[in-house]
Amino acid sequence: MSPKLSSKPPTSSPAGGSEAEVDTGAPMPRALAEAIARLADAQLYGLVWLTHELTVEMTYGPLVDFVTQGKPLTDSILALIGLEDDIRALRSCPDRLLELPAVAVASESGDSKRLNFVLFWLADEDRPMLLAFRANVQTELELELSRQIRARLMAEAEISAKSRELARANADLESFAAIVSHDLKAPLRHMRMIADDVIVKVSQAGGPDEVTQKLRQLQALSRRMSHMLTELFDYASLGRKYEALAQTDTRELIQHIAGSFPHSSLRISIEGNWPVVTTLAAPLDLVLRNLIQNAIQHHDRPAGAITLTCEERPDHLAFTVADDGPGIAPKDHAAAFLPFRKLDRSKGSPGDGTGMGLAMVKKMVETAGGRITVESDPQVRRGTKFHVSWPRFISI
Repeated sequence: MSPKLSSKPPTSSPAGGSEAEVDTGAPMPRALAEAIARLADAQLYGLVWLTHELTVEMTYGPLVDFVTQGKPLTDSILALIGLEDDIRALRSCPDRLLELPAVAVASESGDSKRLNFVLFWLADEDRPMLLAFRANVQTELELELSRQIRARLMAEAEISAKSRELARANADLESFAAIVSHDLKAPLRHMRMIADDVIVKVSQAGGPDEVTQKLRQLQALSRRMSHMLTELFDYASLGRKYEALAQTDTRELIQHIAGSFPHSSLRISIEGNWPVVTTLAAPLDLVLRNLIQNAIQHHDRPAGAITLTCEERPDHLAFTVADDGPGIAPKDHAAAFLPFRKLDRSKGSPGDGTGMGLAMVKKMVETAGGRITVESDPQVRRGTKFHVSWPRFISI
């Protein structure tokens, strides 16, 4: 470890005293000597004098306190191992420098640091010398930024892998739904054929009406099961069969939908501003059509009203399908959107549905990036309102 030196650097001869002058013959100004000493004390640079055998003869400045005097330089700076001949070759080219940037070293205290080393040959003294100064290292902000970039890249790679897994899972789900829908329909059709044949034979043989009634119930249940399997497949496929975006006149669309229920005893009215937008026409058609069908199906009176409203918002269209039917209890609002969930509306008509209508509506709305809610409380007033927030700009 280098001893504490005076404010002046040593002479060109390592054996000289600490209060020395450079061999140019001119005394060093005191201010310059103090400035040089301050730079060394601040660990901005350090000097190491070497012998021809590359043994450390003397050091200057605390920046090189890890260098051991009287030992080969390579004992303290491992990065120089193998470069001994290159250092000695500097003797024949005194203007040449041998540079080693950002070398990691450890001090006696165990602290690590990175230093730049420059080796050159002192022609006047015929010896090599080493200059050490701090390497430009990354700031804490740069290090934190690098860590964040690495973390983001790792997260993106993980998301990409998860996306591929999800795509495979979705493909497997659709394939499974198709297999279930197709393969289970075959035995159901066979059951109906057997039931039809037995019904005919029982009727011809004058069998009891109870047997015939049970067989007809079996037929109805098999048809319902087949219908449920079809809708299960359609539900699993939603969101992967989108059409291309197309310019759509929403007023013309809703008028067409409303006109497709000519046999309904309910009066359907259209209110609000229905604009022309670029959107997914088929999913929007299915959403509005299913909501109107739901209102008709569950109405409990021979005459009633359904009101269809649209309001333009900056980022979405607000559709409302309102009826004056029996309503849905608040405790059943969430369940209304679950697959195969048919609510027990004592005042309404149970209909022939499978309970998939609102589930598919919710999935279509959310897949498009929208939201659907229900507003209804039979204890307060009759009627149900479905509010659909449909995005004006859809990403596919």
